[in-house]
Amino acid sequence: MNALFSGLLAQAPAIHTDPVSAALQSRGMVLAVLVVLVLMSVLSWFVIGARAWALYNLRRDMEAFRTRFNKIDDLALAAEQLKAYVAVPHFKLLIALLKEMARYPADQDADLHSLERTLNRASEPLVSDLEAGLTVLGSIASAAPFIGLFGTVWGIMMAFGSLSDTGSVLQTVAPHIAEALVATAVGLLAAIPSVIGYNALGRMVRQVVTDLDGFGLDLLNIVNRDQRGL
Repeated sequence: MNALFSGLLAQAPAIHTDPVSAALQSRGMVLAVLVVLVLMSVLSWFVIGARAWALYNLRRDMEAFRTRFNKIDDLALAAEQLKAYVAVPHFKLLIALLKEMARYPADQDADLHSLERTLNRASEPLVSDLEAGLTVLGSIASAAPFIGLFGTVWGIMMAFGSLSDTGSVLQTVAPHIAEALVATAVGLLAAIPSVIGYNALGRMVRQVVTDLDGFGLDLLNIVNRDQRGL
């Protein structure tokens, strides 16, 4: 029996497939899945590049802002002297604090708890802006493998559905299965960079958010010292 099976395999023509050829020969649902995955991969790389560049520039401006802010003695004049850093979230937090303090009469000290709540409310949209793009990467990282798997399963179903009474089974099914398996490979190629980018950008965002929280505490400490005359 084994000898007969080996003889049949030896007589079967060799089947040569490569991923590129299999992808180019795809059609129907498998081709649609590949197009979707390629678009998702392009989108993920665009988001990674754009957000990495934006966060790099933000951290550079943030460090310059903190350096100049530490040299300013009067908190009321800080906004005027730091207008060049209007895009830095720390500047927006400073403006929110000054607006809240302006609501109090000149002879009345600002309530620190009220100022803290103001800073917390002001920081929420700033953190959301910093996290822009991470949701897209997370969605691609989680969905791309399953979309690729769907393309593979669909392609294999169509491959076995195309069987006929004539010709070798292996010769008929193998090319279609190769085309289908490419969908899973492309899905992984789209998901892996998204996972890495999500983690790397998430770490950069957390560093900025931590520094932003620390800056908010610094502002409250400055106000507290000014009110106590220290």
